[in-house]
Amino acid sequence: MSLFRAREWWSTTCGNNEEFDQACLAVGNVDDAEDGEAKIVVGGFSGVLRAYAPKKREFEADHLILEHDLRAPVLQISMSDFGVNDANGEARTALAVLHPRKLRVFVCEVVGEPGAAFHELRMEYEHALAAPACNMTVGPFKGSAYDGICVQTLDGVLEVFDRERMDFRARLPDFLVPGPLAYCPRMDAFVTVNSKFEMEKFSLKTLAGAKTLAGDETAEKTNTGPEPDWRLCLGEGATQITSASGFSDAQVVAANGRPSRVDLVALGERHLFVVSESGEFLLQKRLDYAPSVMHAFRVNPSLGERSPVHVFVADCTGAGMLYRGSQTLWAAKFDKEPVAMLAGARFGGVDGMLVTLTENGNLAVAYLGTAPPVDVVRGYQTNKEVGFAEMERERAKLTEIINSRPGAGSGGAATEREPAERIELSARVPTSLDPAPRDGGGAGVSEKTLTIEVLVTFTGLGSCEDVTLTVAAPAPATCRQETFVVPFVRGGKDTPSSVRVALRVARGAGVPASNVVMLVAGYRVKGTGEPRVATHEARVPLCIFAERIAPVKHAAHKVTLDTNRAPPLLASLFDAETESRDGGDELRTVTSATAGAANVVSFAYGDGSDVTVIVSKNAGRYRLQSSSFGALWLVLDELCHRLRRYYQETDDADVEEPFSVSFGEALPLQDFFAAVDAHHALRLARNGSLATLSDRARQFRAAQKRLLVRFKDKNPQTLTHLDAVLTGAYDAVVAEAAEAEHREEALRAAHGELAAATRVVVLLMKLKFQLSDAELATLEAYLSADEAGGENDVPEQGWEEWTEAATTSLLKTKLAKGGERDAIHAMGGGMGTG
Repeated sequence: MSLFRAREWWSTTCGNNEEFDQACLAVGNVDDAEDGEAKIVVGGFSGVLRAYAPKKREFEADHLILEHDLRAPVLQISMSDFGVNDANGEARTALAVLHPRKLRVFVCEVVGEPGAAFHELRMEYEHALAAPACNMTVGPFKGSAYDGICVQTLDGVLEVFDRERMDFRARLPDFLVPGPLAYCPRMDAFVTVNSKFEMEKFSLKTLAGAKTLAGDETAEKTNTGPEPDWRLCLGEGATQITSASGFSDAQVVAANGRPSRVDLVALGERHLFVVSESGEFLLQKRLDYAPSVMHAFRVNPSLGERSPVHVFVADCTGAGMLYRGSQTLWAAKFDKEPVAMLAGARFGGVDGMLVTLTENGNLAVAYLGTAPPVDVVRGYQTNKEVGFAEMERERAKLTEIINSRPGAGSGGAATEREPAERIELSARVPTSLDPAPRDGGGAGVSEKTLTIEVLVTFTGLGSCEDVTLTVAAPAPATCRQETFVVPFVRGGKDTPSSVRVALRVARGAGVPASNVVMLVAGYRVKGTGEPRVATHEARVPLCIFAERIAPVKHAAHKVTLDTNRAPPLLASLFDAETESRDGGDELRTVTSATAGAANVVSFAYGDGSDVTVIVSKNAGRYRLQSSSFGALWLVLDELCHRLRRYYQETDDADVEEPFSVSFGEALPLQDFFAAVDAHHALRLARNGSLATLSDRARQFRAAQKRLLVRFKDKNPQTLTHLDAVLTGAYDAVVAEAAEAEHREEALRAAHGELAAATRVVVLLMKLKFQLSDAELATLEAYLSADEAGGENDVPEQGWEEWTEAATTSLLKTKLAKGGERDAIHAMGGGMGTG
């Protein structure tokens, strides 16, 4: 533990659930402000570029001066003069952003009038890369007045760019994996570390002479390239390289007879290497920790090369070390582990600030403070040596304590098992709806109600207090009260506590996404206070979602099931739905219509979609047909469930072949894909509407700022129709917000249709390939209907992206050739032949 801690001066969090790396941070006067104050630029893998201007302690909203979505992951950013000039021909500070497949250079401009100005990112030029990029380095190549950019791709090619044109491409020799890359202006050379743990120096002249033209297939196949000026074996991999003249006190004579003035500092896995410009070791310092990031900086930049160079190294635990050569100058502890760090910045009028960025986006400006930690853990101290006999007695005592622990096994290790005293849940679900109110009449009731009785039982002695019961109803069913507190549950299974839960479904509700209500009870073990949870799933009857109607002849979607038993009367299977009808006249109409058709039964959901079940008179075949593909799933699941329960009760004990349901037709994938396409199209429409709404809101804020500037002006001027612009912008925001809300409602409806269609396909796959319950659970984990909609559907990621990633993982693991097939082995063989 470090004696001192880094004192935090300013901090904020970049985005939400974003990831960053060591090259995603840059500090400088990115907007060329006249006061010369530095700004912090951060870009992450989510593609959002942000610029901050810390002015004082504690983060404020106006410190975020720029936030721009580049719509591509940011691998590295660098701030310098890349040959970009302003309107007067003067050099401007530009920002180079490296993406996986392209390199872009931006300029940050201040747009608007004073008092209403804002920052804007404008792209100057971009370059498409021939291969995926790994990293880049910048510098005044060939003594240029401005900096060029060199990008290293994953296939070992260095692409050197000079403004809008590519200067040349050169392939590194004997390349396997890319390593760190740095440019040394004094040597006019690139330095890298190859896969053999060798540091190599390539002069720019050597690379330019052995350049590889775009499309040169010979150089691509031979993997040859220019020979380095020198090689030096480090013995381990390196993560960063930088040039820092004056870091080491050693004096080395270069090949030309002059003293070496360049120190190449490389951060290895366990060492800090310092190499001269001629390829000789100046220093090799072993580190007692695993380093994560390094930064070299001059103590006094105004002195130029006369100023000494210090190197700050941080490790994976958040500790930082400041080095000057082999000497450790300071040690400090950060509050969070940084993955990117820049030292020597100036903020708040103070030089030498440390800018750190963590993997999760915590950005902080800190300085080396002298506040020692208060939670110091002191080691065990004793004045006498402990003998073997005393240690053996202590071991026996500890073993006795471990064995006396409740739940410990014979070997002394605690076994994980459910305690004897626990809460158990069960539910009594009626098969029919609650009777309609007498004063309202059956036809005028706007919702259907089903009351479930939940039994809470405590298996131990005594009692359990303050049990919290939470109910999660399947949409579109709702609970007016989702949380119940049972103050007292008496011990013993014969004395359960009862909680009545009322489920309500609107008459116009559509197809549900699930027919299972989840019950969760939270409580604490008496005596120890240990929190525990008990869960139970209860199946909701069909009558709460669908009603029995007269048989429907026409349908657009049909599936046929085969069984190995003679079919029963459908009226006996779905008698509860007939009894659940509220209107007497309507009930008599349905009964008379189905009296002569005992092998046909139809159901209707609240949104008008219907499902019809037709049973064959001779063979045990059932046809389900519906006007909507997703509406099939609930009746299909209910039919299979009731058939299994029926034959379990009626089959004799001597029946050899168990009852089974199968699906022999081809899977209706076209109907499923149609639901996926409709959902994806609505997602795109919703995202486009949200983007348009953001643009309209930005226009409205700009009009507001301009109008406020006019109102605050001491010399009033005419509005020049700014009031009309503000009114028009406001109307556009309101109209686009209404359109976005309308598309959001349509997307929610598509969510339900996609979830229902997914359940239809999963159920048919189970019947077609005869999957077991464990195999079905594995299939539902990869092709899940629960991921369609709700909180999981965001503009960046929805059901399509989630399912694609899950299916890709399934194909690469469990369904791969020679891979794991334990969970869905039967499905893998069946799908290959189907």
